[in-house]
Parts: sequence; structure tokens; C-alpha cells
Amino acid sequence: MVFSLQKWGEKIGLRVMRWVFGIFGLAVLLAGCNYPLEVRKDKAELAFYIEEFAQPGVQVLEMSYYRTNPTKVTVQPRPVLVANSGMLNSAELVDSPDGLFAMQLNFTTRGQRLMEELTTYYRDRRLFIVAAQSDSSQTNGVNSRCIGAAYIRQTIQAESMQFTPDAERPEVERLVELLNKTLQ
Repeated sequence: MVFSLQKWGEKIGLRVMRWVFGIFGLAVLLAGCNYPLEVRKDKAELAFYIEEFAQPGVQVLEMSYYRTNPTKVTVQPRPVLVANSGMLNSAELVDSPDGLFAMQLNFTTRGQRLMEELTTYYRDRRLFIVAAQSDSSQTNGVNSRCIGAAYIRQTIQAESMQFTPDAERPEVERLVELLNKTLQ
């Protein structure tokens, strides 16, 4: 009789644990890609997320990118890198001769090494760049969304990285201004 009561207790414990993890998982999925949450007023940060394939036992976060035709992807729940003053020297808006523009991230020596390790380890996956900036109209005071995506084909060993942001020029100008202000 003691043995069967012990098994019954284990079954109840497993059910409770499933509920707890299920609720936690749902909370993570509903939270979306709202990292980082600690962006102060008139500041901005960039976070890099890596594509993760949904598998049993693997925690993922669903995120959408490409504003004109939103596409859902799953990424690791935590960013693999946060572009802060230890990683970036500055951000720039770069114009091209054909009238387009790109955002350029200028890495510190440490940032260059971290990007090199990141792009070596996660080769053949997509890298998503999420911008977070203060926004009083949002519930949590932060507006965050994916502004760039790139397929990692090779190791990035450069002192800077350029990408075409999924944003209008005034938004990118403001983001660059806030990033540089944050990096000081």
C-alpha cells in the first residue's frame, strides 16, 4: 500500500510540474521578443538572436520579422549578444550611391572577437538583430522589434558590420542617435 501511495504522489507531482512548466513556457512565448526591458528614457540597445528550431524539450521564442510581409521564426529565448558599450564603439547610417542606406555597427576589439565566435559557432543559421528603444506609448515603456536578419554563411572578422535595416530612414536615424548616446 505504501508503494502505490508513493507512485500516486509522484504522478501528482509530475502533473503539477507539467502545469508549472507549461505556464512558464506560455509566458515566455507571449512575452515575445521584448528584450532588453531595461532601456532608459532616450536610450536604445541592440540584441542579437539566433534562429532555433522547435524541437521537443528545446525552449524557443516566436518572433516575426520583415514588416511588409511578416514572417514568423523561432529563436533562442535569450539573446546571444547584447550590443552595449563593451561591444560597440558607435553606430552609423551609411548612404550608398544608388540612394539606399545601411546601418553600420563599429565593434570594439572585444565586440569583434565576440562576433567572430558567434558567427563561427552558429554558421548556417539566421542571425536576427532586435532594436529596443524607450517608448512611453508602450505598456512596459520599451518598443522592440526585429530590424535586421542575415544568414550566417561565414565567420565575420571585420571591425564593422553593415546591414540594411527593415525600417524607414527617420526611424534608423533616431535609432543611430539613441545608440550612440547610450554607448557614451
